[in-house]
Amino acid sequence: MLGTKAAALIGLALVGGQAMAQTKSVWSVKAGYNHFFPQAKSGDVTGVPGGTVDVGDGGGAFVSAAYMLSDNVSAELGFGIPPKLDIEGRGTIAQAGKIADAKVVSPILVLQYRFRRADAVLRPYVGLGATYTWYNSVNTTPILSTLTNPGGVTTATIDNAWGAVAQIGATYKLNKHWFVDGSIGPTRIKTTARLSTGQSVNVKLDPVLVNLAVGYRF
Repeated sequence: MLGTKAAALIGLALVGGQAMAQTKSVWSVKAGYNHFFPQAKSGDVTGVPGGTVDVGDGGGAFVSAAYMLSDNVSAELGFGIPPKLDIEGRGTIAQAGKIADAKVVSPILVLQYRFRRADAVLRPYVGLGATYTWYNSVNTTPILSTLTNPGGVTTATIDNAWGAVAQIGATYKLNKHWFVDGSIGPTRIKTTARLSTGQSVNVKLDPVLVNLAVGYRF
């Protein structure tokens, strides 16, 4: 009789412990810091042979929510504070230095596959998904106006664009609710910056996203 009760209690404990594991139908949220490392390559600015651009890095806080579609497959939606990225001249316009900056908004939706058992302490995962990126607060510098529109003011816009995202990461379970998560996400994004002078430049932004977060599982 005592053995039967003990077995029943152990069974209940296991069920309760797995209720907050990464199992089907479980929701989780996380918050942390994401850094945006562009691997930019550009064509020439129209009418400026050899004049290209580069894009600096930046980061900010982010949040995400994930839903377990099965014990191993999850969907995650993430978004964060738009980082401000500096745009600098390269090639024949390298002496210009910073010519603009912009804030990048890029929510990401990924489908993930998580390895190991749902109740494992450490669960590596891979993901694949998409991002829609748009750019606001695009500011140009006086040096850009001097180069492209002497005596006037040059403004700029940057085209919105869809991009593909890959992801590799891992989740470390602290207890049945709390966990730490980190990931690296190579991204492929192409866009075009357009100047008020009629000039433009095509850019492969291709950022690598690196983030670390603390999460809570419901």
